[in-house]
Amino acid sequence: MVQAGMNTAIGSVGYLVLVALVGLWGTKKVESEDDFFLGGDQLPGWALALSERSSGMSGWLLLGIPGLAWSAGLSTVWILVGTAGGAIVQWIIYARPFREGRKETGAVTPIGLLVEKLPSDAPALRLLPALVTFVFYMGYIGSQFLAGGKIFEVFGIDPVMGIIIVAVLIIAYSFAGGFIASVWTDVLQAFLMIFTLIVLPGILFVGAVADPSFSVIGGLEATGSGRASWFGGKTGTAVLVLLGANLSWLFAYFGGYPHLSVRMMALRNENDQQTAVIVATVWGVLTAVGAVLLGLMARVLHGAPQAMQADREMVLPYMVLEHTPGILGGVMLAGVLAAMMSTVDSQLIVASSAASQDVYNNVLMKGRAFSEKARMRVSRAATLLIGLVGLTIALFGEDLVYTLVSYSATGLFSAFGPAFTLLFFWKDNLSKAGVIAAFFVGPAITILWIAFGMTSVVTVRLIAPPIGFAAAIVASLIWPHDKVADRSTDVSTAQD
Repeated sequence: MVQAGMNTAIGSVGYLVLVALVGLWGTKKVESEDDFFLGGDQLPGWALALSERSSGMSGWLLLGIPGLAWSAGLSTVWILVGTAGGAIVQWIIYARPFREGRKETGAVTPIGLLVEKLPSDAPALRLLPALVTFVFYMGYIGSQFLAGGKIFEVFGIDPVMGIIIVAVLIIAYSFAGGFIASVWTDVLQAFLMIFTLIVLPGILFVGAVADPSFSVIGGLEATGSGRASWFGGKTGTAVLVLLGANLSWLFAYFGGYPHLSVRMMALRNENDQQTAVIVATVWGVLTAVGAVLLGLMARVLHGAPQAMQADREMVLPYMVLEHTPGILGGVMLAGVLAAMMSTVDSQLIVASSAASQDVYNNVLMKGRAFSEKARMRVSRAATLLIGLVGLTIALFGEDLVYTLVSYSATGLFSAFGPAFTLLFFWKDNLSKAGVIAAFFVGPAITILWIAFGMTSVVTVRLIAPPIGFAAAIVASLIWPHDKVADRSTDVSTAQD
């Protein structure tokens, strides 16, 4: 394990203090439940785009992708073609229906939007999506807390203490400032992430190009294992399998991540959406290039040092400590914490909104009047509770965290993706039965496919989402909704 010096630690701690101050500033903007969960139309499009991208890529962009590029080489780029391409598709195609749907229905959560757009308000339509949200996001939240502990370990701090420090900070500003605090801290983190992934690999690349005897491609070829090939040295059918597995990340952005969808719900107007498309595209392309380039430069310049062999996700910390001065290195290492924090605060807010708004307010306490202060107390209590559950899982269930994370991404977008895509673009054909089928079949197939070891044959990302779509369509055709019957049933139930 590489160790950081005092100046490096000062840079990282200074950044964390800045994040805390921004989060506390955000608390002054929260006066209602709409502010807490959606920002109350106070947030510009460029900020929502940066928040969505930093939340969507998380520590995976700064730790996972450089490590994978170091290990596999140029073929890593196809993963980012899938993720960056999906992000662009989502902002161009999905942002408008999410924004317009929120304004039409007054919903403050993605699940609420789904329910309000359907001609039925059956409890299962809130409870099942809320359960899927809670189960799969707990793994994500726990994994991000663990990632924070790993970074603190670089400073010689016990990883358990690092997990607690990160968790307490994120829970505190999410509890106080909700969505607004989350977005503005995400903006700060997005700038730091792009700084880290442009400055460090840029310095290394310019230095390499200045040496006429040095060749990045030649260096990769010398390491073997197809690292200098865009397809990892594969040919024929194997190339199609590689492309299919990596480009399948596109599915995740077809309305499949609630913590990203809520940023589109928060858009104020068409101009904000257009700005968000540009910002998200530029940020996504620059950071993708930087993350892959960093991993390639690590392989060419340093080969396979012990720290990277032991854990390939240590590529960025290793390169920062080897090639940057103390305080600047600390700021760059804080970029990893930034990525992790920007994801976990978003997921924490979405999970708490599902628990408080969709389950407690609209199912358990349906029909009862609440003051705005009472709603805020419930929302903040849910945020605190879910944050503590995530912290507990991270501290005592590390194996459970990695198991849940292996399910999480696909489990979420195999349910939410079909539901929102069909809701927006299949219009009135999607029924209550179709939504329930998507939220049951998609996650179930995800868990079973991984549990039986089938991912070694075909990635679950190519299996569960199409089956989730098929289940929703078939169920909607077999049990189409009856608007009059459903609404009259809802009214009579409310009267009883």
